[in-house]
Amino acid sequence: MAEENEKPEVYFCTECGKEVNKTDKICPKCGADLSEMVDLSKEEDDSEKIDEVIVKVFINEVDAQLAKEQLLSEGIKCFIISDGSFGMLPTMQSTSAVKLIVNEYNLERAIEVLKAMDMY
Repeated sequence: MAEENEKPEVYFCTECGKEVNKTDKICPKCGADLSEMVDLSKEEDDSEKIDEVIVKVFINEVDAQLAKEQLLSEGIKCFIISDGSFGMLPTMQSTSAVKLIVNEYNLERAIEVLKAMDMY
């Protein structure tokens, strides 16, 4: 019999942060590979906190993608959220805001990287 105080297991996509099922192999939101599970139950490791924050808002998706790729190359997990759908045609870029999201633990480091790129 399981303890009554035991918390149910909750799983999240490591790319977009969407809650997913334990059996999902691909994220239903972003299509990311979910074969590698990250255990967030270890409270001593803050590097995988799920609290997401906006590190920067860009006016176009091209700049946001450049910043995202640089952060990823520095080992900082991040993703972008955009209302526009013109990512495949940069010349038809919408003027809606594009948000670059990181987990709260990596916020300061992400800002440092963006400042080095003159993007902050």
